[in-house]
Amino acid sequence: MTAYVVDASVVIQRLIVDTYSSNSKVLFNSLADSQDELWVPEFCLLECANVLWKQVRFRGLPEEQALQLIRDLIVLPFYVTPVSDLISNAMRIGLDHELAIYDSLSIAMAAHLGHSLITVDAKQEKAAKNIGVTVKPITDFVPAP
Repeated sequence: MTAYVVDASVVIQRLIVDTYSSNSKVLFNSLADSQDELWVPEFCLLECANVLWKQVRFRGLPEEQALQLIRDLIVLPFYVTPVSDLISNAMRIGLDHELAIYDSLSIAMAAHLGHSLITVDAKQEKAAKNIGVTVKPITDFVPAP
């Protein structure tokens, strides 16, 4: 069994079409065949919902489709973790690496749990590696030909 902290940048690509959507789908689909676990900070669902809200407001995503994607998001097999014990460390990471607190919290969570981080955010990846967090590239999850 392997456990990963998954950033919202990866989760949202499971729901909408973007650069790494096919990789994200492979990651999530592989959970059914493995004992792997995906961990997210408690606010990840809110971040993803906000992206979907923006898709409706500014990109023409039909509201009903966004609501279905919210329902799909809610049932994804995550271990959702509270962040209250991680905020101080996340603040240090964010200030040291010029990252938003959301991105820093995912790194702090991965460091705290001893799990690898999966992200598509290059700045977040660099900061994670700089503090010793292992980063699993989303491109390791390759769609079948």
